[in-house]
Amino acid sequence: MPVLVDGEPRAGVIARLCAELGAIAHSTETRRLRTKSRDRFLQNPMLRDLLRGRNAEIFIAPRDKAELGAAVAACARHRVPITVRGAGSGQFGQGVPLNGGAVIDVTALAGVIGWHGDRGRRVPTTVRALTGTVVADIDAAIRPSGWELRMHPSTAQKATVGGYIAGGHAGVGSCQWGILRDTGNITALEVMTVEEHPRLIEVRGRDVNSVHHAYGANGIITEVELPVAPAWEWHELVISFPEFEQAARFSVDVCHSDGVLKKVVSPHAHPLPRYFPGLSGLVPDGEAMVLVMVAVQSVTDVEDLVRANGGRIRYRCLEGKGAYGVPLYEFTWGHSLLHYQRHDENLVGLMALYPSENLYESIVRVHREFADLGPLHVEMKRIDGGLTCQGSPVFAFQSRAHLAEVTERLQGAGLSVASPHTPVLGAGGMKPWGPKEASFKQEFDPYGLLGQGKLDDAVASDLLTSTALPNKGWSYRLTS
Repeated sequence: MPVLVDGEPRAGVIARLCAELGAIAHSTETRRLRTKSRDRFLQNPMLRDLLRGRNAEIFIAPRDKAELGAAVAACARHRVPITVRGAGSGQFGQGVPLNGGAVIDVTALAGVIGWHGDRGRRVPTTVRALTGTVVADIDAAIRPSGWELRMHPSTAQKATVGGYIAGGHAGVGSCQWGILRDTGNITALEVMTVEEHPRLIEVRGRDVNSVHHAYGANGIITEVELPVAPAWEWHELVISFPEFEQAARFSVDVCHSDGVLKKVVSPHAHPLPRYFPGLSGLVPDGEAMVLVMVAVQSVTDVEDLVRANGGRIRYRCLEGKGAYGVPLYEFTWGHSLLHYQRHDENLVGLMALYPSENLYESIVRVHREFADLGPLHVEMKRIDGGLTCQGSPVFAFQSRAHLAEVTERLQGAGLSVASPHTPVLGAGGMKPWGPKEASFKQEFDPYGLLGQGKLDDAVASDLLTSTALPNKGWSYRLTS
């Protein structure tokens, strides 16, 4: 961490920043800084030691956009690095201040602002919320009108919408609607620049993807506008199959059935069902499991597909009413690994993207060829208009060299691999970064204070050396 800022000791700069913040809530207390400088990176065996101890030097908690603007202006004047924080539910260091400076907590900037559409008939087409709004609270606000968000993270009960857009990419609903960067899934973002006189700029159309999944390096998201979908009565199904091949066939079949309204299709090979204490008793030992959320009018169609593939529905309930105590989606996507690690804290995976062509065959081939490594877990999703899935075998972390070997094996099997084992965007391989993104960075963050170390810069050099894998990353049909 640099000791000097323009020749002045960093401690002196922070002291002057504190004086300038005045009544805006802030703290330099060590324990508070340590707590607010973490996300869920501790669940990653490769990042636990690398990111531990990378703390902010000041914590700032503005109450509204006016205070946020004042805090950002002060940081810009003093050239203090900024890391914007929501709920801290990211899993690989998106919210960690890699170069000290200020952590700005935006969770007080919360609330649904309203919706666009036919207000007379109370028919929204999009919903707009402040950045710190908990994702589940958005759905709770608009569901009485008969609508809901198209997709949300498995951490919806905690994650903020700004954090989801800045650090996430897909989630619950992606098997129906695609990923966030797919055209039409983010309507608009209001973004604050980091300058002595911060500006608020509305970003729409394909430009939203220059800000989305940039880990906060391309401007501070202050408002998010997202499209909505009908809020069906969703049912949760726990389904078992004697063989994983049957589970995979069902998962592809149900997702290729465009008339079936689904939110989650999440297959887990044996013995992974054992690692979910709330679900393990529902699935016979030795069988594979698929977790499904489906609209009530499509349940009969799902039952037919389950029978056709030799499976059996072991449990069914309304969304959030299961005997396991949480919404079923909290056993899927990023939450799955949390449950696996309660069984073994060293279990890890990679974000391998499967080809849309011959998808079922690809899933089965990986399941069989990597059986020596560990059981397979994937999440079904759409991307660029086609059906695919992401995931990998779940295996015990040994070393970075071992992760590199597994990465090369998966790529040799025809998969595109991104890494959840680095906080650096380029090394992760999910975010395209080209001239357009660089232009946004220059306009929205002219002093380069946002997300220091999240880009392939000098601050990130040690992290790149420590976390780099031979992954080629993902590619998209539309990259700008």
